[in-house]
Amino acid sequence: MAIGNGLVDPYAQYPAYDTFALENNLIGKTEGVVLKGAFAACQALIKTGLWPVALEECQMSVTAILGVGTPKFNVYDIREPCAHPPLCYDMSPADNLLLQADI
Repeated sequence: MAIGNGLVDPYAQYPAYDTFALENNLIGKTEGVVLKGAFAACQALIKTGLWPVALEECQMSVTAILGVGTPKFNVYDIREPCAHPPLCYDMSPADNLLLQADI
C-alpha cells in the first residue's frame, strides 16, 4: 500500500485538468472556455500566496469537471463509471488494515 499526493506543481497541474477533460470529451467546448478562465484565476491566486483562497478557487474548477458528491466518471480510469463513490474503488481493505490496533 502507498499513500501519496500526485499534486506536486499546482500552478502547472490545475490548468491541465481543463485540457485533459476537453481532449477526452468529459466537458464541452463552452465549459472548456469557462474553465480555462477559472484556471487562469486559480493560477493568479496561487501566485499571490493566498493558499486557502487559491485552493478553494482551484478545487471549484475541478469540481465542475468531476461532479459534486459522486464523480461523473472514475477519476482513475475515465473509461469506467465510479462504482464506489467518492474514490471510485472499494477502499475497505485498506481502511480495515489501518484500523488494526497493531498498525
